[in-house]
Amino acid sequence: MKKQSIINMRSEVRQKEGMVLDYSLILTDNRMSDMFDTPDVYSILILQNENGVTTKYDFLYDVARERKNAVEILDALVYNNVMPDNARDVLADIL
Repeated sequence: MKKQSIINMRSEVRQKEGMVLDYSLILTDNRMSDMFDTPDVYSILILQNENGVTTKYDFLYDVARERKNAVEILDALVYNNVMPDNARDVLADIL
């Protein structure tokens, strides 16, 4: 059975008055059955909120298979205040 959970790792970066970028690291358990043990899948969700309303978002699926690598990618996105509009280009440069 697949499960999906948001890891308790969220960061908010304020860009300007009324706008907030919210980054979430999401873990998807990729075990299809008890017989096959495949790695977990880490993904990142970036939300752009303006005055409490989500105006843009991007879901970056399967950015890493190990937690350490996923956290490093998340940190790079947060540190550089990556917006949903250019998240895929930045991710391509990181990888």
